[in-house]
Amino acid sequence: MRNFNRRRGLLAGLGGVSAAALLAGGACAQDQAAEATQVDAVVVTGSFLRNVKQEDLASPVVSVDQKALTKTGVVSIGDLLRYVPQNIGSMGGVQDLAKGGQDSKDTRSANLRGLGSGATLVLMNGRRVVKSDGYVNLNSLTPPIAVARVETVLDGASATYGADAVAGVFNIITDSRFEGFKTSAQYTYIEDSPAWQVQAMWGAKGDRSRLVASASYTDIERLQNADRAVTNIFNASSGAGANPGAFTLTGRPRAASGGDVVINGVNYSTLYDTYKNAAGTLAVVDPNCGSAETKSVFTPSASGPGYAIGSCAFSFQAQNPIRGASQSGLIHIEGEYDLTDQHTLFLESAIYHQDSQRYGVPSYAQNHNGATPPVVPASNPYNPFGVAVYYVGRPIGSQGLAGLNYNVQRNEANQFHNVVGAKGPLLGDWNYAATLTSSWSSNVFRDHDTDMNLFQAALNGYGGQNCNYRWNGAGVGAVPGQGNCYYLSPFAKDNTTNNPAVLFNIQSEVFTRTVRDMEIADLVIDGTLGKLRLPAGDISGAVGLQWRREGESIHYSDLLRSGYAAFGGPSVDRDADRTIKSVFTEWNLPIVDGMNLDLAVRHEDYGGFKTTNPKASLIWRPNESLSLRASASTAFQAPGLENATNGPISNNVVNITDPVLGTTNFRTVTTIGNADLKPQTSKVHNLGVTWLPVRRASLSLDWWTFKYDNQIAVQNGQAVINAAPNGPQVVRDQSGVAQTIYVTSYNAKSGTQTSGLDIAGSWSFDVGDSTFTLRDNLSYLLKYDIDTGSLVYDGVGRRNNTTTSPSTAAAAPRYRNLSSVDWSMGPHFASATVRYVSGVMDDYAIAITATTKARVKSWTVLDLQYAYAFGQDERYRVTVGAINVFDRAPPSAKYTGYLSSVADPFGRQSYVRLDARF
Repeated sequence: MRNFNRRRGLLAGLGGVSAAALLAGGACAQDQAAEATQVDAVVVTGSFLRNVKQEDLASPVVSVDQKALTKTGVVSIGDLLRYVPQNIGSMGGVQDLAKGGQDSKDTRSANLRGLGSGATLVLMNGRRVVKSDGYVNLNSLTPPIAVARVETVLDGASATYGADAVAGVFNIITDSRFEGFKTSAQYTYIEDSPAWQVQAMWGAKGDRSRLVASASYTDIERLQNADRAVTNIFNASSGAGANPGAFTLTGRPRAASGGDVVINGVNYSTLYDTYKNAAGTLAVVDPNCGSAETKSVFTPSASGPGYAIGSCAFSFQAQNPIRGASQSGLIHIEGEYDLTDQHTLFLESAIYHQDSQRYGVPSYAQNHNGATPPVVPASNPYNPFGVAVYYVGRPIGSQGLAGLNYNVQRNEANQFHNVVGAKGPLLGDWNYAATLTSSWSSNVFRDHDTDMNLFQAALNGYGGQNCNYRWNGAGVGAVPGQGNCYYLSPFAKDNTTNNPAVLFNIQSEVFTRTVRDMEIADLVIDGTLGKLRLPAGDISGAVGLQWRREGESIHYSDLLRSGYAAFGGPSVDRDADRTIKSVFTEWNLPIVDGMNLDLAVRHEDYGGFKTTNPKASLIWRPNESLSLRASASTAFQAPGLENATNGPISNNVVNITDPVLGTTNFRTVTTIGNADLKPQTSKVHNLGVTWLPVRRASLSLDWWTFKYDNQIAVQNGQAVINAAPNGPQVVRDQSGVAQTIYVTSYNAKSGTQTSGLDIAGSWSFDVGDSTFTLRDNLSYLLKYDIDTGSLVYDGVGRRNNTTTSPSTAAAAPRYRNLSSVDWSMGPHFASATVRYVSGVMDDYAIAITATTKARVKSWTVLDLQYAYAFGQDERYRVTVGAINVFDRAPPSAKYTGYLSSVADPFGRQSYVRLDARF
């Protein structure tokens, strides 16, 4: 009977797709929990029932323990997602301008099934954590050394946990029973971007108390596009975002002598006579466009003379980052105190701090307040045209202040997570757990932007910090171009000779401060119905109440609010909060021996709307080698707090192709809130089977499907300008250049529908004194239908970054597979892991209905690790390894160089780690 129960446990642990089966030998969640403590009943992820084991629940669960985590060689929980093939396209960590992302810090989101980072609920020890970036940053929760296991429910769990658990749950569980002291140090060599991490953990137990504390510090060097061949490509910024800039002649150019203006052999006076428009203006590129000094490329207009009139393209690609530099510290403390022999007080506290630096483009694509671009007056001695000209371009050129090649953006992130609660028995075998949680995050993003008022003043001769120029005009003694007042030249010929004081003065430090907080009060009671039982066992149940308040506050510096920032665009402060009240219940019924039915339902009241979500799951074990399971549920996700207003909520910068002018450049895309959004809902189904054919071997298959209704998506800026180039959502200046595109969230008619197969297998066997374990884990995508708002298309095998696909769509490779082999003998351990992701059609910036031969090819890498334990009780351990041993470059992709959801650009990552425990 004991052996049968263990096989039942293995059936449960391998019941879903088990990353533990791939990485750490297939130890199931409930076995690990039992090893962690023999005293308390364990509440497994996806349930509130402490009297029910994982083997009696049907939802597929991935479980990765500490041993599996250290085997990967990664230094953060977020990077563990490389080894979970059900996770697709996480946000954070690397630059992704194709999606409008400009990551300035070390973050990582979960994104199960490619349904968006907001559709995966992240918990720490079963409790919610505040979203610091619109999603929970996995790297901010707890030091990796403190992780006992990571459990992932690959099934809708809104009936249990409420909003955001659409695609599943990612639960980080810490080792609350650790005693003693252990420490770890790892150095990871990545060419041009090394990283190192130190960690420590201490635990002690008294007669009535337990306390565990852990800490980590991680330092990561920056990595630039110029450091990798795949990203060091020519990405042209043209038109308004170009360098050098463009000028609009407001009259016929004339030299100081009164004659024609001839520059570099081009007669601009006769050019104006021939090509001026009906308004009497003519747009020309900078006279030095296309020169070797400016490193730019001139493309003539189809209707022009072949010179001067057209577009100027410049690539800032090399100056942009792949990822920024960061320094992160984490402290995690948890403890318990037995108030009586039965009632326990527990607490948990986590403190996170990160400083980061993003080295990027030093000058900024110019936005300007109002319809008129900046004017270079005829009186400006650097103006070679002799008439006033409008200027559109990069205010301080390509090299930045005092010859700097980069603009350094800085981010300071702080996060606090505090929990206090009590647990104990009520009546009979019924227990209670009452918890108060307070979770808070703050992000301060600091940047530099051009003050358009000061820029215009400098063009007029009032530049320089000591020039007596005020917001309302020149002060006493201020004379253009005299004394402490200087002229600024926006012409490429003067880029290296402009007065540094003038360039410094027009640049202002700007900041965005974002604070998010969450307070939660929970009460859950669970137990069995006692005498009211079924022939196969006790009926276990849980009921609970939750009160939750979510708050968000975003404040901007004066320049960003004023609308006179060249890059940031007009920003509006906002403060919002909401209160959610929930009631929920769950019941597990052992229908017959080996068959359990689990029923759960949760009702949530958001004030403006209410929702009720049920879930039913059934597991049947007809014999000790076979397990069958099925589940069906509804799940939902509420609109984000930012959509509580119909005003502007964020500004982003995205590469946009103007269908009117034919130019491609970075433009401001402003997202407008939509207070009329409805919650998005989904229907979730799972069918699975696990078979244990022989001793120490397992095979598992799961079919899953998610179908959204009213999915919340964000309009695509390119789609908006394509549909109505001169519509109300596109703001153009007097020259006809698109300055800002307004987008908003909407409820898609049907939303994403996705389904697939998860297949996992493992087999362990002995050869003499050696133990070998073979594992494979495959996620096969059958369907990924995307609703653009106007049509639904099949996204399987596509990049899904077309001109009209919503920004929430993820790349959808059909296959993601991990295979590994482990060997152990005494103090020796070695492993080899092969990661494979199939290729996708590269549909970047093309129509959904169009076909293309361009592809992002498949990616296969090999990871190796060897470890040796030594000393008394093998308390010391040295590990060496390499991720991507053969230094495989990521397959190339249009615009971004590579696709972050398919591959990473880091190359070989060699590491050495030292561990000690006492």
